[in-house]
Amino acid sequence: MSTQQPTHFINQYTNNITILQQQMFANLRNAVDTETVNGEFAFFDQVAATSMSEITTRHGDTELTDTIHRRRRVGMQDFGVADMIDNADKVRTLNDPTNPYVRQFASAAGRQTDDLIIAAFDATVSTGKTGTGSDAFDTGTYQIAAGGTNLTTDKLRTARKILEAAENPEDDSDNQWYVVCSANQRAALLADSEYQNSDFNSVKALVDGNVDDWLGFKFLKSERLSLSTNDRSCWAWRKASMKLAIGADPTGFIDVIPTKNHSTQVRYAMTQGAVRMDQVGVVEIICDETA
Repeated sequence: MSTQQPTHFINQYTNNITILQQQMFANLRNAVDTETVNGEFAFFDQVAATSMSEITTRHGDTELTDTIHRRRRVGMQDFGVADMIDNADKVRTLNDPTNPYVRQFASAAGRQTDDLIIAAFDATVSTGKTGTGSDAFDTGTYQIAAGGTNLTTDKLRTARKILEAAENPEDDSDNQWYVVCSANQRAALLADSEYQNSDFNSVKALVDGNVDDWLGFKFLKSERLSLSTNDRSCWAWRKASMKLAIGADPTGFIDVIPTKNHSTQVRYAMTQGAVRMDQVGVVEIICDETA
């Protein structure tokens, strides 16, 4: 055999681009109320509960009650991601990365939406006519301490009790109750002896390893929840108690830029904001991931 044969050896390359593991969609968007808005800020008006007065005189004057009006403000934020694909690079490579770039950027938009919602769970809310007031998250009543335990049935029961005591309805899809937690908490719950008990739960959930519905909550998973040392902040809430304001939905653009040697620019952009609509419909559940 000729000693020159190695000259003909070839390298084989795949004819497609693999997208590595990542969160591909917005996990929380469908679990909050959404509203399309225009402007730098969006204001949401509310009325609070009132009460009746006993009528003690016949033909007396009608007693008027000042109905309590409230307003919450959310600021709109612009987000974008873009990259260039040089025509010369397309010639030199086997794969055109345009489509994978679009898919990657759409996934980034979904994750950004989740980040906005997660940050809004316990953010201080701007209130009042012009948004100059504030409403801080009430950790005294609506926070369940870690207590040296991960996510447990007892913590979920406590969260449910808090939401029930605040008269949160659960009568339709807008009043669905949710819990978001990480894979660590899902594993802890699957190992919880009470969750495993067939008297409390279906065998299918244990076979599939999937936590979906439990104690009236629909479960969502996110690895983007805040982690402080070993304590993960998980959340229980009523759908209508969280609002996603949408100025512009995530939109993809593919343009040829003449001033960049006619390179292709792939871009994704959106305008959104998120706000906690009330305190009584959101509960923080702190979970010790070492437990």
